[in-house]
Order: sequence, then C-alpha cells, then structure tokens
Amino acid sequence: MGEQFARLRLGRINFLNVLPIYYAMEAGITANPFEIVAEDPARLNELCASGGLDMSPVSSIEYGRRADLYHVVPELSISSVGEVKSVLLLSRLPVEQLTGKKILTSSKSQTSVGLLKVLCKLRYGVEPRFETGSCLECFSETGRPDACLAIGDEALRLAASGLYGHVLDLGTAWLEWTGLPFVFAIWVLRRDVVAQNNSQLPHAIEALLSSKRWGLANLGKVCEVAAATGLMPVREFEEYYRCLKYDFNEPERRALELFYSCLFQAGELERVPPLDVYTPLASVA
Repeated sequence: MGEQFARLRLGRINFLNVLPIYYAMEAGITANPFEIVAEDPARLNELCASGGLDMSPVSSIEYGRRADLYHVVPELSISSVGEVKSVLLLSRLPVEQLTGKKILTSSKSQTSVGLLKVLCKLRYGVEPRFETGSCLECFSETGRPDACLAIGDEALRLAASGLYGHVLDLGTAWLEWTGLPFVFAIWVLRRDVVAQNNSQLPHAIEALLSSKRWGLANLGKVCEVAAATGLMPVREFEEYYRCLKYDFNEPERRALELFYSCLFQAGELERVPPLDVYTPLASVA
C-alpha cells in the first residue's frame, strides 16, 4: 500500500457513535493506513474544508455548504431509521409551544442544529430563539434554558438526568414526518486528494470499510469497550448501536437529498447540491 497511505489524514468524531467503525483500526485488528485525527464534528468540518484532513466524517450540512470541495465516500454514514438516542431536544414545554423560547444549541454538530431548525420551521411551525452554548448550562437551577439541543455523549447523559419533562428524539421526528432515515454525517474525500492519490484511494477506502465490517460483526466487543468509559452499561450500548446505521445506500441518498431540499426551503442552504459519490473511474475522468 506504499508510503503515501501513511500521509492520508483521516478524521474521527470523538464520540462513541463511531466506535464500531474505528475500533478495529485503532486496536490494530485490521490494517490501518491512516493518521487518525479525533475532534468534535464541527472541528472536523473546519479541518476538512481547510485541507487539514484528507478524508473524514463531516456533518451532512457541511457537504451541503461546500460540495465543490468533496467527493462522498461510498457505503459510509452515521444514520438512523427513527430513534437515534444521541440527538435530542430536551425542553420544559412541548416543541409546538417553543415560539419565542430560547433553545440552547451545541456548537459541536451543525447538522443537528440544521435538522432542528428545519423541523421547527417546516414541520412544527414554531420560531424559537436559537443560541449557541454549553449543555452544562442545563444543570444550572437558576439559569437553565427553556430547551436544549444535546448531541453525542452529552445527549446520552442528559436524557438520563430527568432535568426536562419533554424529550424529542430528532431521528424519530424526521422519520415520522418523511418516512425516511436521517443521515447525520457522511465521510468525504477532498477533491484535491483524489486528484493526487487516485490509484491508491480505493485501497484506503477498503481499509475503512473493512474496519466497519469487523466492528459490526463484533458489536459485543465494541459495546464492552464503550461501557468501559463508564457512560452506560453494556446492555444500553447494545440498544444504542442498534439504533445507528452506518451504510450509505439508496434510502440514505434519498433522505439526504430531501434534507438538503428542506434546508434550502428553510433558508439554511443557498442551493441544493448534487451528491457526488466517489468511484475510481469517475475520478480519473
């Protein structure tokens, strides 16, 4: 696979939701041709856009905003068909009553914020006040916001806290509205990297997919590793990972195209981008 593989910088979301994909590589179980860089989703978006990464998961909305920079990596996403458990709107009031109310949103995931804005505007017909902040504010008895969008490991913690009486799983809300899965993140390749490394990139992508296949085939071991963090017991991680899907096939593609159309209608995207999925033949042309 050559020396060039060592120079390919692969992003990794620093949440437990990607452990089934990355564990086999990080544990040395499957061949790893990458330098792996772990950051929160928003930081990975920045690094990939600026050329600091060659291949990375990015927020779905990041591709929507900068599609000209990227090819989509085939067969990889972070999706859900309904309940996702780690993207939650926690609120004092039902979502239909949140017009004018403050919703605290995480700066770590632009897609989740975009999805919430789409649901509020196009499905529920409400206009909250969105403010960026830390979910730690939710634990304050005096300054607790009306509602909070929590993602990743923080959502798993807050859902169990009982601090809010209303919990809306955004994956469930999207499925009930559209009948489709929701794609929270996709893996992308920078176009300039494709131009420079085209002959070797199929092997790199196969290494990533091989690690995914191992993780999904050995999910019990992945759950044990995740539970060792102390966040949840093994049984709850088994339920959590059953909610997540890691493929990017026709249903996910249709869902992502619809999400981009909704973002455009809601004024969150300037255009609806085409999905350019990487294939070796296409990138040679």
